[in-house]
Amino acid sequence: MKKFTFIAIVGCIMAAMSFTSCNSDTDNSYQGLTEAEVQQCFLATRGLYNGKVVYLAENKANVNDKTDTLSVNWEISTDSTMTIYNFPVKALAEKITYNDELKAAIAELNPRTVKCAIQYVYATPIQFLIGPENLDYELKYGGSTHKVQFRFFWNNYSFGQFSSTAKHPMEMQLWVAALYVDGNQTSYGITASSPVQFFFYNEK
Repeated sequence: MKKFTFIAIVGCIMAAMSFTSCNSDTDNSYQGLTEAEVQQCFLATRGLYNGKVVYLAENKANVNDKTDTLSVNWEISTDSTMTIYNFPVKALAEKITYNDELKAAIAELNPRTVKCAIQYVYATPIQFLIGPENLDYELKYGGSTHKVQFRFFWNNYSFGQFSSTAKHPMEMQLWVAALYVDGNQTSYGITASSPVQFFFYNEK
């Protein structure tokens, strides 16, 4: 685990990214990118990235250490699609409350490939919205098999930025905002009011 606070990371992200597209709903002057601008953004960002993902995690050996960092890869392959490899789904187990058997089942899950839709919204700096697919599972716990699904926040909550001159050329954040079991939304610790953030970055 890294020896820095997650709150500090979030503050740095928000200050650095200044993601003005979050205001696009109320900013009538925003016209979107032209097809040529979208292609310019895509050509600048396409390819495979080797980076890190940071998320809140409990360290019982050091209560001051509140995050964990893992290696992760992602690839932008078209102007509307991105794939994240080795997404650490089992990290969500720590957030599960009120259902220890479900928590244990999630803790055994292998890293997952996550397909995402993306939409470039600004060209200077390059910024894009992210729409991750749901994570669907059939997990056996409590004596039966259950359909378990994690859903992400889309668009203004999940987004990325690219700057070739920055220490971290690409930075992104994804939020897991809902947990469904057998088709029903649960309150087992992951909700829209208590989402789980994952911050991605790569080095130059």
